[in-house]
This record gives sequence, structure tokens and C-alpha cells, in this order.
Amino acid sequence: MKKDLNDYIYELEKLINIANQNKDKYTFQDPAYEIMDEIEELSNSFDFVEPILLLIERSPDIDFGGPGPFGTFLEKFYRNGYEEMLIKSLQRGSKKYTIFLLERLCNDETNPNRKEYSSLLNSLKN
Repeated sequence: MKKDLNDYIYELEKLINIANQNKDKYTFQDPAYEIMDEIEELSNSFDFVEPILLLIERSPDIDFGGPGPFGTFLEKFYRNGYEEMLIKSLQRGSKKYTIFLLERLCNDETNPNRKEYSSLLNSLKN
């Protein structure tokens, strides 16, 4: 049976819940890398960017890694729409991990929106 977007998100949510219960980030991170590899192989992998950001928003207490399976996946779409979706996520409600992802955007000195991202980052830290 072929999996769809909701199937993958459900699998990731289950891993997050297990990691929260066990207080062990690796029960999420290790298997999540495998799931994210599967998603990357899909022709519609960009469609997962926003649902993953929403999943992060719903799960602020988990250590997703640095950058971890989600960050590694999301950053593959850098300069292809990921940044705009990250900003929208931050506007809905910043989380420790989404702020971390924004910091990574600010580190790119060639990014034409770096000043805007840095300004947003400073406002979130205050």
C-alpha cells in the first residue's frame, strides 16, 4: 500500500509522542531520518514542508536535533520557498526549534533577506 502525506505525518507524530513519553530524543530522531529519506524520494516532497512546520509547532518540547531530520529535510528547499513557510510558522507562534532554523538562515551572508531575518530573530529573542 502506497503511503500519502497524512500517513507520513502520522508516523512522525507517533515517534514524537514516544520520544516525549520516554524522554529520549533518539526514539524520534533515529527513525525519523529514515522516514525523511523516504519523503525526499517522493516527487511531491515540497508538499511536506508546511505540514512538518505545523508538526514542529504542535510539539515544542521535543529536541528535533541540530539540524536533525526535520532541519536537514527542510533546508533542502532553501531558496525554493522554505524560508517563506518558516516565517509564516514563526508568525503563528515561534518555537525554540523554528527560531533555531531562522538563526541558520541568518548565518548565510549571501542571503538577500538576511537583514529582515535578523531583525525578526532579534524581535523574537526579546
